[in-house]
Amino acid sequence: MTDFARSILRSWSAAACRRPVVTVLMFLLLSVLAGWYSAEVLRINTSTTDMIAPDVPFRRDAERYRQSFPFADDQIVVVVDSDSADRSDAAALRLAELMRARPDALAEVEVPSADPYFRRNGLLFLDAPALQDLATRLAGAQAALGALNEAPNLRGLAGMVDLVLEHTGEHTGENAPAALSDLIDRLAAATAGVADGKPEPVSWTGLVKLNEDERFGNRRFVTARPVLRETSFGRGRPAMDAVRSAVTAIRGEPAGLGVEARVTGAVALRQTELDTVQDTAGLATVLSFVLVVTVLTVGMRSWRMILCMMVTLVLGLTLNAGLAALTVGRLNLISVTCAVMFFGLGDDFGSHLGLRYQEERQRGRPVRAAVLNAARNVGPPLALSTACAIIGFLSFVPTDYRGLAEFGVISGLGMVVALVISLTLLPALFILLPPGPGVVRVKREDRRFAAWMTRHNGALLALTALTVLGSLAALPLVRLDVNPLNLQDRRTEAVRTYRDLATAPRTSPYAINILEPDLAAAQATADRLRGNAEVGGVRTFAGFIPKDQEAKLPIIADMALLLGPSLAAPADVVPLTTAERAEAVAVLRAALDRFAAGEGGTPEARAAAQRFGAALGRIPPQDALALAALDQALTGGVPPLLERLREGLEVERPVTAADVPDSIRRRWIAPDGQARVEVLPTHDISDSRDMARFAEAVLAVAPHATGAPVTVTQAGRIVLRAFAEATALTLVLIVLLLLVVQRSLKGIVLILAPLMVAALWTMAAAGLLDIPFNFANVIVIPLLFALGVSSSIHMVARGQELERAGSRSGDYGGADYGMGLLVTSTPLAVLVSTLTTSTAFATLAISSHRGLASMGMLLAIAITFTVVSALIVLPSLMIGWHRWSRCRTSEGVRTSPIRR
Repeated sequence: MTDFARSILRSWSAAACRRPVVTVLMFLLLSVLAGWYSAEVLRINTSTTDMIAPDVPFRRDAERYRQSFPFADDQIVVVVDSDSADRSDAAALRLAELMRARPDALAEVEVPSADPYFRRNGLLFLDAPALQDLATRLAGAQAALGALNEAPNLRGLAGMVDLVLEHTGEHTGENAPAALSDLIDRLAAATAGVADGKPEPVSWTGLVKLNEDERFGNRRFVTARPVLRETSFGRGRPAMDAVRSAVTAIRGEPAGLGVEARVTGAVALRQTELDTVQDTAGLATVLSFVLVVTVLTVGMRSWRMILCMMVTLVLGLTLNAGLAALTVGRLNLISVTCAVMFFGLGDDFGSHLGLRYQEERQRGRPVRAAVLNAARNVGPPLALSTACAIIGFLSFVPTDYRGLAEFGVISGLGMVVALVISLTLLPALFILLPPGPGVVRVKREDRRFAAWMTRHNGALLALTALTVLGSLAALPLVRLDVNPLNLQDRRTEAVRTYRDLATAPRTSPYAINILEPDLAAAQATADRLRGNAEVGGVRTFAGFIPKDQEAKLPIIADMALLLGPSLAAPADVVPLTTAERAEAVAVLRAALDRFAAGEGGTPEARAAAQRFGAALGRIPPQDALALAALDQALTGGVPPLLERLREGLEVERPVTAADVPDSIRRRWIAPDGQARVEVLPTHDISDSRDMARFAEAVLAVAPHATGAPVTVTQAGRIVLRAFAEATALTLVLIVLLLLVVQRSLKGIVLILAPLMVAALWTMAAAGLLDIPFNFANVIVIPLLFALGVSSSIHMVARGQELERAGSRSGDYGGADYGMGLLVTSTPLAVLVSTLTTSTAFATLAISSHRGLASMGMLLAIAITFTVVSALIVLPSLMIGWHRWSRCRTSEGVRTSPIRR
């Protein structure tokens, strides 16, 4: 760095120190304005998709799909599970009712399985053999169904059971609406539950197997579109609160007994991630501030100096936030850590300036002279370090990875702010609150380390070479995980539920969607995909039109003719009195006892009858509440069963596409006629490699397909390419900058060699510790070069300063050179600044957000390796090079110990 540059930086600091009060007030006012502006303007976006440039092909495909089917963009999904289809149906309907009561937060609340279209045409969706089996069983149970239809309560149940048991054949129960042993067994279990105070209603639709072809068994879904709020951290929070309130309310109602309701979906995942990131960012910022203060206290031992530096950091952070709001306008999952980044890096400038100031004060210089001399000497290395850091931060700007590009712009501006305030505001604060010279270091201890380094530099270089070879061997362990779900806290309900859905292909959220011009083209694409080994299922709008209707309609017509009279809607049924219920229980027990004691039926059925009778005996005949609960548990599901049968038997003509309601049609056919094809995987593809195989198989057939597997796979490739481009660009630009500034091959090699070593160590550590690179921590290696270069620059600059002094005095001794370098304030400044940076980044490791945690861990590891390289590997190289230069000089070779 030229003397001209030094004089400019000295003049700059001198101007700030000339009127220190004005300088401080000016920065204070700017910080207040910046803080207010950032609070008003700055927003946060947690979408990992939006972190990729919108003009890349896969994002254009996703946008075209979203325009045609906007329902898929933002959705909350409640997953309802129970051991009974009836119970799940009732809970889902009640939950939807509660959610519709919050139109301020939720819109388009739907229960897809409860659509009247499916209830009306449910029998047509059964396979023909299953439908025929149902018809046969119901025909044999005509009298039993009539008894239940006439009295859907304990009295009707008693009459049905008595009728069935009396006419049961030797080995079958063909007169029952379900397998006899299964029927009695479920009735017995429900009765025992009532006796134990834990009523479990009987699922009659499950008994009759009306739902055996339903895709999701006893699982039901309630979907809703949120009314989003335009606030920084809570766009989806009102909607999520409304859903959780409904879930909480239903748990206290009869419809919620034995039901599990869990919330997931795109909005739930984003809001959960947003809350996690918000909590992490706040806690990590406070913790990083505390740790930085602690390290500075140990390293500097001057409370005034530390106070000045902390004031500078806080004001600088607000200035950086204001610039972020002005230039980028939003934060993402990576740039939300900018406060931690600023504390971790911004203190580097103050550390070098403060320790050099203390060194100048220990030499007897007055406060102002010490401040200006410190600024003059450390200013050029700080400016060069800032330029290198900006290069690293901005290296992602030319790539398609917009998430890191935004982070780079904000952090690059932060480095400019840190440099300006460190050479302007901090010197002014030193004038107003002059720190003392600090504790005088014991030279003997410093010389002991310096002597050890000088004596063993050859062995240290050999050890470094061995670790480099070991790191190269560990590189195959390094892996990439691009699934954004793996970045989130796995303990949250939204993530756990999402992962649970992914385990079953039919409910997998990792579906791929294909947009075709019309339904015929969609069907053709579906046919091409059905034989693919990676494809577990394909759905189109045609799947909502029953197949083989010509074979099924006659079966339904025969059922309607035979069962119609038995299922005619009865007059209003008057609830039974307690005495009537007790009488019905007595009739039931008598029929069961006769059957259990006889020889009819199978042994399993007789054993079930014994259990049923024993359970009924536990119900006190005078206990009105217990009898009412028993009536509800045993027969509460009868009216829904009979109603479904009545509706299903009313079908008289084939169902066509025109009969499918708009609530279903709009999810598969766009207003312009484009049709959607949904492709499902064969298994859980949460692993990025499985996801890539599935995506590639579908893309081979439909190149413009979209969906999570395609998005994640294509985004991962863009991230990898951006990583390579950014790392190469960082290295090239730093080398060019160092060539312009250093004009010395030796200086460039000494600065970059330790960084290469630290990068290899970091990659090996990631592989050995099984920390995969992901969307967040992929920035670590480019930042290692951009930030780690600062330590090398300061060490090399101080070494060059000593060489110039040695050149004037004629002293080129290698031992004296090593001693002179290692006993200065520069190694301590490098150690203190790097430790503060490392500890600040390490605070992110406490995050339950796995992406931020891995980013913090790897950054802390990388920065720690840079300080080891800067304080051990680099001095060893510098001493060795100095000795080699001295040896060549003594042999008469014309060379310069300063520049080669």
